[in-house]
Amino acid sequence: MPSPRPTQKQTAPTTAPAALFTPLDPQLLTVREGLMDFVHRKLKPPDLQDCAPQGTEVTDTDPRMIYHGELIPVSTPDVAQGLKDARRTLRTNRFRPSGKRMSMIIDGCAGKTVLLLQIARAYQGILETERKPDDEWTPVVYINVPPRHEHNLDWSLPFADFFSMDHTINLDKRTYRSTDMTEPVVHAMRESRTSLILIDGIDRIHDNDLTAAFDYFDCLQARLRVSIIYCGRGATDIVNEGLHNRRRGGHPRTSEQFRSALPVMRIRPIPFGKGQEEGFRSVLMRYDENLRLYNHVPGAGKLLEFEEELHERTGGYMDTLDQLLCQTAQQAIEDGVEAITKELLDDMLVGRNDPDDDWA
Repeated sequence: MPSPRPTQKQTAPTTAPAALFTPLDPQLLTVREGLMDFVHRKLKPPDLQDCAPQGTEVTDTDPRMIYHGELIPVSTPDVAQGLKDARRTLRTNRFRPSGKRMSMIIDGCAGKTVLLLQIARAYQGILETERKPDDEWTPVVYINVPPRHEHNLDWSLPFADFFSMDHTINLDKRTYRSTDMTEPVVHAMRESRTSLILIDGIDRIHDNDLTAAFDYFDCLQARLRVSIIYCGRGATDIVNEGLHNRRRGGHPRTSEQFRSALPVMRIRPIPFGKGQEEGFRSVLMRYDENLRLYNHVPGAGKLLEFEEELHERTGGYMDTLDQLLCQTAQQAIEDGVEAITKELLDDMLVGRNDPDDDWA
């Protein structure tokens, strides 16, 4: 049976800081300011002594509700390995005086963008130990591939949007059209010392657009000293095919040559078979340590009581596990239960099985 809800709750003090009730409007990562906010944002668990007392009715903008909506990122074994591999490649790329810098690929299941953005945060963090950030310096550029592109004009626009460039021409005060922004984009990236471009959603490039896309990316690398990380479902085959199609004459390179040249960082579901339990358990323990609920002791391992059920429910996919635990934690606060329970988990629609199924 579900845990009973408290019959009475205290009313939140009317003198609560106004900032708690300010609507949150995070900026898009595909614009410079949004990405900068992301790489500099430091998530810190709230101290329960500074929060509304247990039993106090809270709103969705309560600090603990916000915190449990985006818990501190937890690295899976694949993410940890990907960060290590990316750092090694990017470190070598930085100090090459000539020649194209090596590109990289992130492929696999859900969780690829998490790794991509963690690479951005870690890479910029390293660079900021060497120089103080300013309003112009932009070491990392992040774009998310729109549905369709056909030529350089289209491909230049996501980069122009990242730098908040106006790329329209007023023809008759009513009609607008976009213009090719390649030159302003290249100038902006050169002046802001961009050295890493992240291209997410590479799987949205249509087959007949691959040649134009990789011609454009190659153009950027030829004109700028940048590394590129391609990310998306099936990205390995897509990037190899894009490079394979960029041929001159009748002697195209084989995709196998490109496979051996480009490092691939893979994200896979976390296994939980016999002898493979430690990886999933370590992830659950990190979540356990990060929870801030009144009836939960961080690091005591309460979540390990549900390890088999949580893996069955999520299939080891981090996006599903993260959503399930964040959603359940917020509900635990709202209901006053203040702990992760089987009843609350059962009540969540998140997961890869029917929530009406009996785990037992």
